[in-house]
Amino acid sequence: MTTPSVLTEQPNEAAVATKTYVIDTSVLLSDPWALRKFAEHDVVLPIVVISELEGKRHHPELGWFARQALRYLEDLRSTYEALDRPVPVTAEGGTLRVELNHQDQSLLPAAFRGPEGDHRILACALNLQHEGKDTVLVTKDVPLRVKAGAVGLQADEYHAQDVVLTGYTGMATVQTSADVIDALYRDGEVLIDGAVTDAGTAA
Repeated sequence: MTTPSVLTEQPNEAAVATKTYVIDTSVLLSDPWALRKFAEHDVVLPIVVISELEGKRHHPELGWFARQALRYLEDLRSTYEALDRPVPVTAEGGTLRVELNHQDQSLLPAAFRGPEGDHRILACALNLQHEGKDTVLVTKDVPLRVKAGAVGLQADEYHAQDVVLTGYTGMATVQTSADVIDALYRDGEVLIDGAVTDAGTAA
C-alpha cells in the first residue's frame, strides 16, 4: 500500500488568507478532535503539548480526553509516518503539523522565559508570527491569553461547546469491582458490562 504523502508548502492565492493556529493543551483536553475543526487553516501543535497530554493520561477527569487526543495523533502518524510536516486533516485543505522547532525564547520578555509548557507554547507562536505568518494562539487558559496579549500575539478562546462532539458527552458514577478499577489503571480504559449508554441501553 502506498503511504499517503504529506503536504509541501507552496505559494498560492488561497495561502494569503490562511491563518496559522497554534493549539495548546487546554484545547485538546476540552475537545480531543479540535485539531480537525479549523477549516482551511494551518494548525500547529507545539511538541510540549504532546508531553502534557501524556502526563494527563491517567487523570481521573481529563484522562479520557488526553487519551482520545493522543489516539487521534497516533492514527495520523500511522497514516503519514511523521507529523513534523503538514498533513491534511480537513476536506477544506486544512493541515496539521507537530512543531519541533521555534523554541527560541529570545523574543519573550525575561519574565516569560523558562521551561514551563505555557512559555514554550508562547515562544512557538511568537516565533511563527515573527516569520510573517498570520498566527493566532488558541487556548482556554486565561493567563496564557493575557501573556499573549502582552507580547503582541493574537489569542482566542476555543469554545468546545460551539462544535458537535461525537462519543463522550459527560460523566457518570458507576458501581464496579476492585478488579475493574485495577484494570482501568493498568490499561487506561475499560468496558463495564451493564453500564447505561447515551441511548439508554446497556453496554
